[in-house]
Amino acid sequence: MIIVGMLDDIRILDFSHVYFGPYTTMVLGDMGADVIKVEPPWGEVARLYPPLFGGMSTVFLYLDRNKRGITLNLKNPKAVEIALTLAEKSDVVVENFKRGTMDKLGLGYEDVRKVRPDIIYASLSGFGLTGPYMSRPSFAPIASAMSGWFRLTGDIADPEGPPLRPSDWHGDLDPGLWGVIAILGAIRHRDMTSEGQVVDVAQLDCMIAQTGVTVTRYTMSGELPWQASQKYMGLSTFGMFEATDGWVYIASDPHMMPRLLRGMGVETLEKIEELKEWVASRNVRDIVERLTAVSVPVAPVYQVDKMLEDPHVKARGVIQSVEHPSAGTVKSPGFPVKLSKTPGTIRRAAPQLGQHNEEVLTQLLGYTREQVADLRKDGVIT
Repeated sequence: MIIVGMLDDIRILDFSHVYFGPYTTMVLGDMGADVIKVEPPWGEVARLYPPLFGGMSTVFLYLDRNKRGITLNLKNPKAVEIALTLAEKSDVVVENFKRGTMDKLGLGYEDVRKVRPDIIYASLSGFGLTGPYMSRPSFAPIASAMSGWFRLTGDIADPEGPPLRPSDWHGDLDPGLWGVIAILGAIRHRDMTSEGQVVDVAQLDCMIAQTGVTVTRYTMSGELPWQASQKYMGLSTFGMFEATDGWVYIASDPHMMPRLLRGMGVETLEKIEELKEWVASRNVRDIVERLTAVSVPVAPVYQVDKMLEDPHVKARGVIQSVEHPSAGTVKSPGFPVKLSKTPGTIRRAAPQLGQHNEEVLTQLLGYTREQVADLRKDGVIT
């Protein structure tokens, strides 16, 4: 047996949509899993987030690569029958519908267990399967707001100012990675025991975990982060500073002070204004070269266009390309971790709507082409 990917023998039946679930299943697909994405006949909503390229969004082009796409009208009993047959042939089911939706469709955990007793059933939601908020709808910013993420970010700029939203939707992406970790753990458990299980991934739980150091510090000291910063504030050589042609981030801990002084070419540094003035009189490249030479962590603060041109980013092959039939060449970050034996790969572009209906139904479930045509006529698939 030739193993190409880490999860070559794993099939994921993916009912998820938008960011949270699709990011989880994208990572699993990058690792080699056969991901079958199920959409309604009209397509999932994230397909049409502007701007569109080749008729689909950059959200969909990135998050739904390495997936085979099929359409099922799950309000039709024939479609539910197909979905259960696919679940029977799958290792993991992933869904992030509103709580109770999959049960109403006849595709809840107990329904799937009847056809695949050892199924790993991952339910991804805002607040989880238990608790007083379990039925509330949620998106990424809801979890980021409640977990303190936005307020903590705003406090860095001004404790008396407004909360701030960091770039990108961490309330989806971070829990998505926790979903991957949990699913892999459940697969390992099944390898040892032959038992499946429910994987309950809540955005709020995960975002609270991502602020774990801050939470622990508060529970131990009773001080909010900005209060502690003011209390213990000294000469801070850890932060962003403006140069003549941009910004740099200098991350010099107190024990690095002798190195920082050598890099600056000065004997002492008594006020932060002295460091600001030193940076302000030089360009970004000069500062990075001087401080890197004395092993002080420093980096230019890039916009995306500059990041893509960085020679180290290019040398690492961070950005990879895949050809899409309607969007053309799609360039995006590949699987970011380097594995010497089983590297993550981009094997296929995001599917066009219903692209793999006939392939999955005929090759995996044994339908004839005539039966597939009848399903189209009946509105079960596109």
